[in-house]
Amino acid sequence: MTNKSLNKLEEDVMGFLNEVQLNFPEAISMASGRPEESFFDLQNLQEYINTFVNFRSKETNVSTEAFLRSLGQYNRTKGIINDIVAKYLKNDYQIDCSPADIVVNVGSQESMVLSLLSLMNRDEDVFCVEDPSYVGISHFALINGYETAPIAVDAEGINLEALEKTIEATKQKEKCVKAVYVIPDFQNPTGIRTPIEKRKKLLQMAATHNFMIIEDNAYGDFVFEDVAYPTLKSLDTEGNVIYLHSFSKSLHPSLRMGVMVADKVFEDGTKLSDIIAKIKGYTTVNSPAIPQAILAGVLLKNNYSLQKYNEEKCRNVRQKRDSVLASLTKYINASKETKLQSVTWNVPEGGYFLTLTLPFKITKEDVTACAKNYHVIFTPMSFFHLSKGGENQIRIAYSYVKINQIETAIENLVHFLATKITNT
Repeated sequence: MTNKSLNKLEEDVMGFLNEVQLNFPEAISMASGRPEESFFDLQNLQEYINTFVNFRSKETNVSTEAFLRSLGQYNRTKGIINDIVAKYLKNDYQIDCSPADIVVNVGSQESMVLSLLSLMNRDEDVFCVEDPSYVGISHFALINGYETAPIAVDAEGINLEALEKTIEATKQKEKCVKAVYVIPDFQNPTGIRTPIEKRKKLLQMAATHNFMIIEDNAYGDFVFEDVAYPTLKSLDTEGNVIYLHSFSKSLHPSLRMGVMVADKVFEDGTKLSDIIAKIKGYTTVNSPAIPQAILAGVLLKNNYSLQKYNEEKCRNVRQKRDSVLASLTKYINASKETKLQSVTWNVPEGGYFLTLTLPFKITKEDVTACAKNYHVIFTPMSFFHLSKGGENQIRIAYSYVKINQIETAIENLVHFLATKITNT
């Protein structure tokens, strides 16, 4: 017998898209939210390890040989680079936190898992998640039997009126909303950025209704327009935000490093970070020390900041976004299919994704047909919804595709959409 909660999940979205890519290898993928591999800084890994080893060796008065050997051993559950990470978060995100309230994890996926395991009670709590949103956390919640409520996303992020209604409806059932998951910066899958005032209102709601906010900041390093907005965590004065930070996009995914800040202190004096560390001890035991050493070395080499380190990378992703926008305008305006003029899209101010809204529905069969006949792969937005929605939208991911392939990809996609309209 398998976990009955698995029956709550729809089709394996990632598995389906991977299968399409394997079946049509010549197709250009605008479905993958991966970083471009040409920016992976892999040739300097040993140098970064040495930088960290030398730093700690001087600090602790332990020989470099002895400290290097210690990296092969089990280590502290919360991590061994927390002080360095704390300085980075302060420099780049204005987040003030104690190293003791940081937990270094095996990517943000583990941070999500630990957040829910530490907060949620199956019988009495409800978990709210943006809809559409990243399926990694919503599907984990469903698999583990947590009651999960989708909250609609509007043009400015999570809809606070819908959240308020869900909170009140939950109280009527004698349950409570315990946690709310949001991606305020360049949300996956929509690309939307939540305005500062709305961030403040969400924090006020968390204080009023006594729920925790799980803030996922996977794309905050990639700001194209104006300046970065303050994270929810940097605005948080009550400890109501669990902050998740990924290095998969800013460094490389195989590093598998993510950090979380959990500085909530409960009424009985218990610290949330200690609860999380206790649970982590029964999941991954501790995060591998060698990837931690690499991350710490990068941060030390760059004076506890990744802003300059990622400048070229950010510029490249912005160029890709601009190319997608220019190509959409060019080929949709040039199309002889007049109904295509009603196609709209948002202009993301950063991140990896934008949303295309169409005058017809899109299915997974359309993904296969487009890959086969037009050599482009996209993702239906409905794949990211827990409730009904997104049937007439697609996500365009521009981070991974080569910049010299974008115009061809968009031209082919527009031809597919024109054919779809004709046959509808």
